[in-house]
Amino acid sequence: MGPKGLLTLLLGMSVAVASAGAAQGARRSGPGPSTQSSPQLQQGREIFVQFCAACHGERGDGRPASGLKLKPPAMDLTAFTLSDSLIRRALEEGVLGTGMAAWKSLPGEQLSAVAAYTATLGRDDELSPQARLAPDPALQEAGRRVYVVHCARCHGNDGRGDGSDASLLKPIPSSFAELRPSYAAAARVIMGGVSGSAMPAWPLLTRAEVQAVTFYIRSFYHGPERASAQAPKDASRVRPARR
Repeated sequence: MGPKGLLTLLLGMSVAVASAGAAQGARRSGPGPSTQSSPQLQQGREIFVQFCAACHGERGDGRPASGLKLKPPAMDLTAFTLSDSLIRRALEEGVLGTGMAAWKSLPGEQLSAVAAYTATLGRDDELSPQARLAPDPALQEAGRRVYVVHCARCHGNDGRGDGSDASLLKPIPSSFAELRPSYAAAARVIMGGVSGSAMPAWPLLTRAEVQAVTFYIRSFYHGPERASAQAPKDASRVRPARR
């Protein structure tokens, strides 16, 4: 089957699944953060509540009125897996074109603590068998085709936020090498756009196309799979990356 046939397969399966009333979307992959056994995470949460919650909310979901009024709105930190380097850079340098300010005045120990806590907020998800519209190779190829047409000009061929138009935009496009969206978050952004940014809505994309391009985007992520901050690093506990 050729690439065009793969995309046709996805579209056909999307109609079939929708008409059969299949379950929506994705499953969350674990509980939220716990700060009970890590002094660093406890300190990080206290700093987060003091300095970050006004915009991002105490849970990190970006839902306070002050955060929602920003252009673009404050990031929902629960909806993305973020690399350590991205979190640290945002804290130390801020994010140009957004309301995210630099926090260089915080001592290094406090920066490390709030960065570690922020890294625990993201709750990834994965496709359930009922929601998956095609095998992985078909999703990857169909997603690549959607991405090339609609996304690469800003986000770059390799998803690093360095497309041909990226330098003209503020805030700059996300680098998917450092940020992996959940399926639910990606669907919201793709279908609704991001107010106050150059990210437009793509309401004409089908459910199958949204799922496929999200699957493809998630394959760019190069952030580390972190061992729990509450326990020593153990290679046997590190899980392989999911799409």
